[in-house]
Amino acid sequence: MTKNIKLLSKLFFTFTIISILILSACHKNEAMRATITVKLMADSSIVVPGVRVEMYKADINIGGYTDGNGQFSYTFEHPIQLDIRAYNDTLSGIGVINLGEYGTDYEKTIFIF
Repeated sequence: MTKNIKLLSKLFFTFTIISILILSACHKNEAMRATITVKLMADSSIVVPGVRVEMYKADINIGGYTDGNGQFSYTFEHPIQLDIRAYNDTLSGIGVINLGEYGTDYEKTIFIF
């Protein structure tokens, strides 16, 4: 009888460890969305469409243009801190964004002047 209990204990322990390993391997991190809004420094109620936005750090460079609402968005898979540059032919502005918590949407306003 004690052999059966020992065998069952070992099987239960092995099953538990394997289950934990499988479940932890299946965990997927949720992405983080960064939305940059570009506004005029002279009048912060005015958003600026068509502005070039670049988010960069070392060899990472992500860019695009603001939409009709003055916003540019990008989804990241990993935490990161990025510098931001927003500019058009006559105006520019800079900033920094810190993305650190999975599943969080981050918003940053850049004022151009």
